[in-house]
Amino acid sequence: MTREEALNKAADHVAKLSTNARGYADGVTLPQRIDATERLARFLIGEETDE
Repeated sequence: MTREEALNKAADHVAKLSTNARGYADGVTLPQRIDATERLARFLIGEETDE
């Protein structure tokens, strides 16, 4: 999986998790969404994390 594919897949997944049935964000901030997207994308392409 390429980095671009991983970022797209991660962004879609995080967007689904961070919105309710009406499509509104459930208290999730933009920095939290960005962090979750980057972490999931790194996981999908098998990069090591610092954590």
